[in-house]
Amino acid sequence: MNENELEEEYEYEYEESPIVAFFKKLAIRLAIIGVAVSIIYILYEVVWVPSHFKKLSEMIDDYKYSDVQDQYLLLKKEFPDFSGKFTVAGLEMDFPVVQRNDNKFYLTHTIDGKIDKHGALFADCRNNLRKLNTNTVLYGHNMKDGTQFGMLNVYKTASGYKAGPVVTFNTLYNDYKWKVFASFLINTRPEDDGGYVFNYTNPEFSSKTEFENFYREVMQRSYIITGVDVEYGDKILTMSTCSVLYDDSRLVVMARLVRDGESEEVDLSAAQDNVNQRFPKAFNKER
Repeated sequence: MNENELEEEYEYEYEESPIVAFFKKLAIRLAIIGVAVSIIYILYEVVWVPSHFKKLSEMIDDYKYSDVQDQYLLLKKEFPDFSGKFTVAGLEMDFPVVQRNDNKFYLTHTIDGKIDKHGALFADCRNNLRKLNTNTVLYGHNMKDGTQFGMLNVYKTASGYKAGPVVTFNTLYNDYKWKVFASFLINTRPEDDGGYVFNYTNPEFSSKTEFENFYREVMQRSYIITGVDVEYGDKILTMSTCSVLYDDSRLVVMARLVRDGESEEVDLSAAQDNVNQRFPKAFNKER
């Protein structure tokens, strides 16, 4: 066998069959497709999904906070329970207000959720701050350092009232001014007033008569007479804090929302102490 014949026989022996060639090409193509799919998947998971999830999250936030005032938007996003701001310029009171589905948590926690004896100012969980109830109630500790509701004690006299006759309580949705019209001491134990406890935190009233009876009792109990009138249909802001005068007693200050078109100014000359103030029966009259 000559050299040419050997080469032809060698080439014949190692020549790939059409089937083997087909599967080789198929394997290469499948590998290329697999790499391409992997790259697409990685791009989808790493780039597309996060970016679109972020856009979706932003859209949800935009809808969720669409009616929140711009000045409170960042605070609301940082502190989910943030619900407004309470200030009294004349008394240097300026505190955030929170709200959640109970009236206990913020007695012992600050706005950022940390345990602290100061707690935080918080709105009654029954109140609707988007559309104000007839009676919106805020709670806060009576701190000796003057923080939270520690300065409400000044409203026990007409002279103290004059330092802050108008308070500001802004919600996430609107700004509001309120004229203080009363302050009083209240018992929380029935045995301290002949089995009776005045319900000053009722958010709504079933009738004009019920509201007028409520207002009449507030004024009978008030330390002060301010001259600020209150009518059926007005919105009330109630500020409630603990009192150290008697066990389980509360100091309560009430203000009336400034009406549409009404001046925020108050005639301070009309303010006087209430010499016929009504106290719970078990409390000695004091001033």
